[in-house]
Amino acid sequence: MKNTIFILLFMTVSLLCSAQAEVVFSESFDQCVNDDELYDGFTGGNDGLWSGDIATEIAVFADNEGWIFDNVFGANQCIKLGTSSLLGKATTPKIQYSGDAQLTFRAAPWNEEKTFSVVISVQGGTAEKSVFTLDKHWNDISVNITDITGELTISFTTLAKKQRVFIDDIVLTAAASDAPAIRVKSGNTVDFGLLGRNYSDVMRDVLVSGENLTDAGIEVSIAGDEAALFSISESRLAAEGGAVSLTCKSGAPVGMHGAYLTFKAKGNNGEQVEKQITVQVEVSELNLEGSGTKDNPYTVADRLLLAQNDGTVWSGTYYWVTGYILGAAKRYNEQFDGICTDDKLSLVLADSPSQTDMNRIVTVQIGQQAREALNVVDHPENIGRRVSVQGTLLTEKGSPLYLGKPGVRDVNREDQYVLDYETGLIEVQSADGFGQLYDILGRPVSDDYHGIVIGNGKKFVR
Repeated sequence: MKNTIFILLFMTVSLLCSAQAEVVFSESFDQCVNDDELYDGFTGGNDGLWSGDIATEIAVFADNEGWIFDNVFGANQCIKLGTSSLLGKATTPKIQYSGDAQLTFRAAPWNEEKTFSVVISVQGGTAEKSVFTLDKHWNDISVNITDITGELTISFTTLAKKQRVFIDDIVLTAAASDAPAIRVKSGNTVDFGLLGRNYSDVMRDVLVSGENLTDAGIEVSIAGDEAALFSISESRLAAEGGAVSLTCKSGAPVGMHGAYLTFKAKGNNGEQVEKQITVQVEVSELNLEGSGTKDNPYTVADRLLLAQNDGTVWSGTYYWVTGYILGAAKRYNEQFDGICTDDKLSLVLADSPSQTDMNRIVTVQIGQQAREALNVVDHPENIGRRVSVQGTLLTEKGSPLYLGKPGVRDVNREDQYVLDYETGLIEVQSADGFGQLYDILGRPVSDDYHGIVIGNGKKFVR
């Protein structure tokens, strides 16, 4: 059983906390005791036993119904996660709450191994930190969970096989109205996506806001074994927050790379707060010419390569793509049916203004302000001109297609396109040597036809 001194101490702390904030959820696992002949495996943890033939009880008696256990065993008024060969995971019942809260719990490593860690993950909120190294018996752990949306679950997981961990005294307390907080709009991860080995520096803006913080502001740092692959524009933000430009430097070797971006501050109430997010990028052997930025946009060939490789781009992330305008997309049952000049909602791009292979084109969805300048109905002169557009390369459901072709979606604003005056076309008076001529729709035309024509695989004006 838990010793009397700890029980009295915990009761005192609970009474002090209750005067300040509401306890939203608590779990003691105190019912895990050897009280009859049927259940005699509740050993380890609070009885001072940390290894050997302990914590063998498959049954777990909890204060709250709805727990989900995976390779979790009852110990002495606590639980043990994992075995010598399997990860362990314990997930709380659904907790009905909205707002910010503080999670506290105790954790201890099996057999006093200092390298053991416990991982927490949440659904329905954001944990400011997720991995906790255990260096003694017991460790008192505290972490803020923000932006809870009304139905929260918290999972406690072992980091690796053999890293068995004891968990006890889980308490979730509602944050006080003046509680300090650091919020990152990007969520828990800043993902640069998949970059080809020829990429140049790529930058992402991370938007941060602070609440109830001192004038000292928010300290910003990046750490991890591969932190040198990234750089940050600011080492400190104002107390109300701001933007940090996070750059992934060129030259990273092929493979997955990551680091941790950490924000630290002190609240007006004296509480230290911390927010940690993961930074990751995957560098592939894809021979991409561009990196998806405005200064170094993806080519149409790049876009086609990305569409062929699952997981290469991310929904909601905006990339730049450049190409020559061939016309608009003809539709049939909302699928691509060739090139036309009477659709205001789309563009068709290629790496060459004379491209005729419809397997080497990209479709672009244009709307609002961009449509006024780019559509080929009102601006037929745009055909053959180079344009760079910024849009999403995946739908929310993960499809890379727009009208059945690899696409660029949500090109809406004036700052999401750059229309060059370069056309890539040549003007000729005679069609000699070009053979049969075709218009941009692929229809044969006579020698006296004037406009943009295709002959011998080349597009020109006559």
